[in-house]
Amino acid sequence: MPNACNPIATAGWPVLPCSFAANATRWGLLTILFLLLPTANGADPYQIVAPSGLATGHLTSGVGGLFGGGQISLAQTVSTLDPYATQSAATQLNAPMVDGPASLPAPIVNGPLFQGGPVYNSLRNWQPLIPSFQNRVDSRLYFRGEYLLWDVSGMDTPPLVTTSPDGTATVSAGILGQPGTAVQFGGSEINDGTASGFLVSGGLWINPQRNLALESEYFRLGELDDGYDGAGSGAVILARPYFDVVDGNQSARLIAHPDLSEGQVRVGSASKLRSFLINGRLSLCPTHGACCQQCGMRDRTDWIIGYRNLRLRDSLSVADNANLLGSNIPSTRSSQDQFRTKNEFNGLQLGVVHRILLNRAWLESSLRVAVGNTQQTLSVDGSTTDQQPGVSETFRGGLLAQRTNIGTRSRDEFMMVPELGVRLGMRLTDRLHASVGYSILYLPNVIRAAEQIDTDINPGLIPVEDDPLTGGLRPRVLWMQSDYLAHGLHFGGELHF
Repeated sequence: MPNACNPIATAGWPVLPCSFAANATRWGLLTILFLLLPTANGADPYQIVAPSGLATGHLTSGVGGLFGGGQISLAQTVSTLDPYATQSAATQLNAPMVDGPASLPAPIVNGPLFQGGPVYNSLRNWQPLIPSFQNRVDSRLYFRGEYLLWDVSGMDTPPLVTTSPDGTATVSAGILGQPGTAVQFGGSEINDGTASGFLVSGGLWINPQRNLALESEYFRLGELDDGYDGAGSGAVILARPYFDVVDGNQSARLIAHPDLSEGQVRVGSASKLRSFLINGRLSLCPTHGACCQQCGMRDRTDWIIGYRNLRLRDSLSVADNANLLGSNIPSTRSSQDQFRTKNEFNGLQLGVVHRILLNRAWLESSLRVAVGNTQQTLSVDGSTTDQQPGVSETFRGGLLAQRTNIGTRSRDEFMMVPELGVRLGMRLTDRLHASVGYSILYLPNVIRAAEQIDTDINPGLIPVEDDPLTGGLRPRVLWMQSDYLAHGLHFGGELHF
């Protein structure tokens, strides 16, 4: 007999005690059976090759989603549109729920709210949203939205800010390799780690047989940044290290030293990635096509071909400001160096997508490869400003950015960009699916801003430039390349109109 704790006892389930553990166990078993076991006839209704109307190339009048409408009885809706429904129309409307919380009546769970709401409008006699589209593209539009949680590669950075213990002489303070010198920023990888983002995509099957579609996709990862902000006065020592190509020794520009100056150093960096693609999708064996009706295949494989655009941007800037001590005339020197890179890929996208149907669940795997051209752009800029009372002069060039590497340069590189993905989906309704996935995207031979910094410097180029200049023309343009890997999880869902 049914009771308050076991409303489905009449279905042959044993009466469990009224305890949290028993109820949790019961609902867990019900959930597993509901998701994994086939229906009574031994087949997954959602894996049926095609409804009779679609199999003959005709759409059933009056049955539609967002763009459809018309008159349809509730009994017809239950029997034809939701193959998983096992209750009669009267039971769904009038009987209390027998498979969920007693406080929720059946129409709430089995009604339009959870069966798609307005996009599953055949449970109510709503009028078509766009009458001209009725029975033309209905149920062939789809949309996907996902939250991304990815891990990305960073960029290697040379030592940019150093410090030394109190009392270090000016001739050795902040110089790499000297006793006590420590790196405050740089000398490691920056802008790596976890980045959040979003992905949106959508498409339209061109014909009712769903063997040809047009779709597009866009994703963006949030900006990753690293930085440093340090100030020195009194006993604090701060310096910017470099290698002196004239003397052949490590050296440093002192920003803060008790015997020379007080000042501050700021370092900022940013990295961001985005992608856009548009492609056609062609079924190898379409779910609703004649091929699958004859051979009985319930899974589907699609070829994709189209256009893809990828853009990876990086930037790094270093700015310092030093107030010189030991002079009757206040004097301030400030400088900044800026490095920016952009890798923009345009190419042909090829791939294959395979979806396996698992009762209410599905498993999709994809392999996509884009082949084309990457335009690498490197921009370097720098300036130095000397200020005295009533006088201010600005010169081109800082410390790491001089006339020998300042400017904007571009070059083209051939690139092949592979991407692997897998997604596991679950039908919440016949039109709304939840999914979780994992993707790997690999960009070979890209340029990163921090890796274009040449720390070999001719001090004669530091403003004001020596005349005549002796020694080599350094720093120079490096064009260093590295690999970029982005991979991580997707959380989202699909909506089929």
